[in-house]
Amino acid sequence: MIQSLLRAMELLELLKEANHKYSIAELSESTGLPPSTIHRILQTFCEKKYVIRDEHAHTYQLGPALISLGRAAADNVRIQDAALPILKNLSYCTREDSYLIIQVGDKGLVLDEEFGYEMDLHCGAIRKALLAFQSDEYIRRYLDTRLTRPEAFPKADPAELAEELRTIREKGIAVSHGEYVPDAVGIGAPIYGIDGRISASVGIIAPYSRIEDDTHLLHLQDQVRHSAAELSYYMGHTFKQEK
Repeated sequence: MIQSLLRAMELLELLKEANHKYSIAELSESTGLPPSTIHRILQTFCEKKYVIRDEHAHTYQLGPALISLGRAAADNVRIQDAALPILKNLSYCTREDSYLIIQVGDKGLVLDEEFGYEMDLHCGAIRKALLAFQSDEYIRRYLDTRLTRPEAFPKADPAELAEELRTIREKGIAVSHGEYVPDAVGIGAPIYGIDGRISASVGIIAPYSRIEDDTHLLHLQDQVRHSAAELSYYMGHTFKQEK
């Protein structure tokens, strides 16, 4: 790939961070590129309105010309299409079946041509990864109304489920044991959209017989986290960098 294009793309990736305007010095420090190189690239972007310059603060941010490009890209990307190669790679790395789940009402739907079934959002780790990152109001309503239904599956104590959901939010991943498939571990992680909201979840189900030890289980969790982060990126989400 042409080196100058790589440098330009790297600058655009940095400028994606919300609510922050970058100076040339900051961009140079982050990329390792000379300020003169960054200035030339930014001048080109500014001419096309891909980047705009604050003349008083001498800082730069993404410009309005990218809005139409982003909307066109969003219209052309379906989460199933973006997920397919990521799910295949997740299955290859873990040697387990992988799943993509979206929320439909108070249930989680597997997006798969063969399955496509719905189950309660508190059923298994992959669905819990969807439930845990809903709004506090939604979670309270779910705990108050969904668990008491005769057909609710699995049966769960509201206080215990609330605590589990808090743990999932803290760790960024859900792990369940035998809730959905007997004698198997479920691992799920959230997928975010361009607006920063939860849009889906991804994960695997692994039989106990194929999990060698705790180290292997942690490795599987890392693989699921990585796949969720990769798909979130393709859906337009930008993770905040820790300072």
